[in-house]
Amino acid sequence: MLFDLAVLGDLVADILLPVEELPLRPNAHGWAEGLFVELGGGCNFLVAARRMNLTTTALGAVGGDSYGQAVKEMLVAEGVDISSVVTYPDRQTVLCVVVTDRVGQHVFLGIKDDGPQWPYPPAWIEMIRRSRSLLTDGYTFRELLHPDDVLAAMSAARQAGVPVFFDPGPSIRLLPEPVLVAALAATDVLLLTLDEAHHLVAENDPGAAAQALRAFGPNVVVTKAGAEGCFVAAGQRVVQHPGFRINVVDTVGAGDAFAAAFIAGYLRGGSWRDCAALANAMGAATAATRGAGRRIPPAERLLELLGDDPAARLVTSTDRPPYRLSRFNE
Repeated sequence: MLFDLAVLGDLVADILLPVEELPLRPNAHGWAEGLFVELGGGCNFLVAARRMNLTTTALGAVGGDSYGQAVKEMLVAEGVDISSVVTYPDRQTVLCVVVTDRVGQHVFLGIKDDGPQWPYPPAWIEMIRRSRSLLTDGYTFRELLHPDDVLAAMSAARQAGVPVFFDPGPSIRLLPEPVLVAALAATDVLLLTLDEAHHLVAENDPGAAAQALRAFGPNVVVTKAGAEGCFVAAGQRVVQHPGFRINVVDTVGAGDAFAAAFIAGYLRGGSWRDCAALANAMGAATAATRGAGRRIPPAERLLELLGDDPAARLVTSTDRPPYRLSRFNE
């Protein structure tokens, strides 16, 4: 295998606008701390995975504009492989204006051209087969690629013995039911918030919701429950790990960072409890930092949060145990 993680998703340039207070009021005057261009969307998965010392490849597309060039340059600087990133000269790179305030609130304003869904290069299938894991998200299904192409990628991964991680995000409410059902059936590890889980199951308890969601097809379900941490349903067990006490600054990208750390723990042979601890620490560290993208904290910050937790040994480990399907039933 060539890469630890292939991310099939949106390569977004975030336009960050930190303000004093949200909401913004019409006809009022305020100040912004500046205007910054940063990696966003699926790039957050890639950067967080690099913080965990995973080798990563980006499967996505950008436009032939300055933002697309900036995204590629920033990814390369982070050590992400972009050999499969496609640049379409006549398209616009997907942008997202991110307005945040000092108490962690945020507003997302997406900007995309009116072109069709991005093409799906056949060469991406081979890159997926050469990776140890595949991660995709709901936005990729809804806006970027044709759903059939994303499902074909997930199917190719499973046929090659590559575990599929799926984070539907807020798009879970906007995906057509047949598409969502097919995506869940093609998923090995589902990661979502408790609020997102409520779209599919009526359980209020995070552990019970995680277990109930396994009926849709995923082998493992991870529900994120904020300060309560997360719950992992695998086999007949539900493992819970509490959240870390932090001063929340900005939750942008925290869920993406959580997913990348969970995958790192999985690939390094950690228990489900270890995976949960790593993910909670990475999500917390990101939420305690202004912005995401390249601002996602380094491994040292995770080690500070984890302290003497046994999962700390997996933060920068280079061990590469073989993928074992039986792990999903442990």
